[in-house]
Amino acid sequence: MLLILAVVTFAFGDMFYTIIKRDFTICPPDENPDDDGNPYCQHGLSYLDMFTQILGQFGYGSFLGHPLLVTLFILMTIFGAVIFLNILIAVVSDSYGKSCDNAARLFGRARILAVAKINALEGIMQPKLLNRGDVPTVRVGKLLFKLLSLAGCVFTLYELTVFFSYIRGEESITTAEVFADIVLILFFCGAVILVLIMIVGWGENLRFPQMRWILNNPIIVWIFWKPMVFLVFLVMGRSTVIKPDETPDVWSTKIKQINKTVTKSVERSEDKLVRIIASLENRLKESEKQRAEEMEMFKSYLASQDPHFKDYEKKRN
Repeated sequence: MLLILAVVTFAFGDMFYTIIKRDFTICPPDENPDDDGNPYCQHGLSYLDMFTQILGQFGYGSFLGHPLLVTLFILMTIFGAVIFLNILIAVVSDSYGKSCDNAARLFGRARILAVAKINALEGIMQPKLLNRGDVPTVRVGKLLFKLLSLAGCVFTLYELTVFFSYIRGEESITTAEVFADIVLILFFCGAVILVLIMIVGWGENLRFPQMRWILNNPIIVWIFWKPMVFLVFLVMGRSTVIKPDETPDVWSTKIKQINKTVTKSVERSEDKLVRIIASLENRLKESEKQRAEEMEMFKSYLASQDPHFKDYEKKRN
């Protein structure tokens, strides 16, 4: 664009300067350079005036009285203004169309990303027994792990029940046996609570909120949780799990886990959408290619049937 503008400006500027400079009635030899005369009497001003006229500031007063200058002015107006401005409009329109296409693609990608995030959040906020986003083998593994854990807890309850019935048949009970019975009772309660946790859920994975009281009632807290915490303290040799100068950062861990889950869900959704879009684009390209081939076959058929159509195609080419 700039090269065309420079060529037109210098070419017509030189032509007007060469013709006008030879006419002493327009450019007298003793003319003062500071006077406001014809701009084409000076080489540099001729380029500047031609540039302004190409940009639309037309003025034909400098060319009156000379037929050749009027003819050149008309040619300059047609070529330098009309054609050049049409080229400029075409370039700007093409750039605007490309900008619109880029904006549409960016807007589409933003919408796809928003849909992927919404789907990921819905998957987190509405957990199912089996996560549908997992691979089938992973889902089967999760189900088998839950079933085996439930079977292990039930078997533990059965063995503890048999052991308690055996202890009741003994007549003499020592202090060690009493302590062992207390520990076994705690393990028995723990197995029961694990079964309830697997059925009801825990924390964010709670499946039945109305059954929360089963795990959070005072009886279970004082019979199981408090004694178990006391035994853990004894084993660890600490008076408390957290020292006075330690602060539990529970929310940080939860937020990290949520971010990790959201990121994985978004990546899975984005990959799935990208694959779908890529397959659709390939199908569109194949359909366009097939349509072009069918059009060529149809033109060949028409050319073979109608000789006038064949002559028309030759003229077009």
